[in-house]
Amino acid sequence: MEANILRQIFFDKNSHWESFKKKHGAKIRPIVIKEVEKFRDCGDIKKGFKLFVCEGCHDVRKVPYRCKGRFYTTCSVGESEEWSRLLTEDVLQVNHRHVIFTIDEGLRDVFLLHRHLLKD
Repeated sequence: MEANILRQIFFDKNSHWESFKKKHGAKIRPIVIKEVEKFRDCGDIKKGFKLFVCEGCHDVRKVPYRCKGRFYTTCSVGESEEWSRLLTEDVLQVNHRHVIFTIDEGLRDVFLLHRHLLKD
């Protein structure tokens, strides 16, 4: 049994991700498809790896490349921490709250056509 539960859900023998894409493909944003596809290949040694060799005992380790995608929490945690560290250096040293607003799916097309509405 594979350790990663997300990979089990998305890419098991039932092909849930492919079925979902087929059914809802027109509604899925391209960035979402890109991130999930990156996640599919994350950690696959066939897609590339770094080779480490110990000079003392000559032990060889192949470490697969990671996707560093936003979808996969294992890969995105390090990226998020680095981003927040850099951000804290740039932001004024005052108490603040971080709030994220999303746009309802039904309104996304309107805002994509009229991006100037988002600037303020």
